[in-house]
Amino acid sequence: MLARFWGVTGTVSLPTPATGSPMPAGNTTCLGLEWPGRTVVYDAGTGFIRFGEYLLDLMAQGHEESRSIDLIMSHCHLDHINGLLFSPLTYDKRVRITLRACPATLSALHKLLDPSSSSCRTFLPSTFPDMVAIKEMVTVEPGSSFNLGDAKVETMALRHPGGSLGFRVSLGGVSMVLASDNEHPGPRVDPALARFSEGAQVLYTEGQYTRREYDGLDAIGNGLPMPRKGWGHSTMEDCVATATAAGCQRLFLGHHDPLRPLDKLEALGIAMKDLAGRNGPLVEMAREGQAIHLG
Repeated sequence: MLARFWGVTGTVSLPTPATGSPMPAGNTTCLGLEWPGRTVVYDAGTGFIRFGEYLLDLMAQGHEESRSIDLIMSHCHLDHINGLLFSPLTYDKRVRITLRACPATLSALHKLLDPSSSSCRTFLPSTFPDMVAIKEMVTVEPGSSFNLGDAKVETMALRHPGGSLGFRVSLGGVSMVLASDNEHPGPRVDPALARFSEGAQVLYTEGQYTRREYDGLDAIGNGLPMPRKGWGHSTMEDCVATATAAGCQRLFLGHHDPLRPLDKLEALGIAMKDLAGRNGPLVEMAREGQAIHLG
């Protein structure tokens, strides 16, 4: 299984001159998982536009299997759906997208994009009928599981305003947990996420803040310090503690705060790796364009 990070910034896309560097370039959440005969995409932030370019290029080279995509969505906040709304891929009739999400996310999408909804076109010019690549929408109840080809996908409810869904994708004895936009119930370990991630080779989650930023003691960038409890996001330190308790081999922190200078993010990555120590997971800051092999 190959995982690719197409977008790892949180909240809003904020392109920077860092494109091509080993650090994020500002696109919001989108990850791809690939194995023979299957392409799975987690969330459709602005990174989905880059993913679409990649897929359309494969199609142009004659890779017909690339036409079918399974899109698993955590929730409907704009930073996780903007790419779906504006990628040329979504409007390509040759493509088949099966969108899987929890009832709250599907309901919100229908309010936003269904022409029969009274709020449709309030914010966007396009509607579901325009998005011809979306061939099917499947309801996924939190806590349920389903199969995508040879892979088993388990789900859990995350703590986030409006709700969010976490996924564990297991294939050939390896597992990757995708759990962005989740606020831990208290300092240190999130017990539910630790149980869900137990023994996973890779945990991708978010640590948008440090503990001091979350508590309102430190500022991010040039802004003023402010408390962020209740905003639906986690601290890096708590994510390290949770991945350690779960026995994960690798932890990728994403959903980076767009106001954080890239050099500061790199320094925090080193600090979190040191915090995990020898007994914890290998900690890395997720980087846009990065690919990792599992198994």
